[in-house]
Amino acid sequence: MKRSEHLLVCLMEECAEVQQAVAKSLRFGLEDHHPERPDLTNEAEILTEFYQLVAVMDLLQEEEMISSLSEVEVERIKKRKLEKLGEYMDYSRNTCHLVED
Repeated sequence: MKRSEHLLVCLMEECAEVQQAVAKSLRFGLEDHHPERPDLTNEAEILTEFYQLVAVMDLLQEEEMISSLSEVEVERIKKRKLEKLGEYMDYSRNTCHLVED
């Protein structure tokens, strides 16, 4: 396996770890924690896993294995995602599948 492939697998694993942390938060709550790690809440676990994902992505970009985007491009992508998220949440609300907290 080449270094680039290894790092891409690491990126994939970090994505899965974010998913797992979010799933635990949905099942047990953001404030809950693993019995053996009372100092690390599920919310903190999500943040930790997310920034570990960011670290791997940063490394891939620094080593030019994945292209970097300009701040303008990043903000455009984030803005569009938030717009789509709002549209789909409105749709879910209108079809009675989403209720407010």
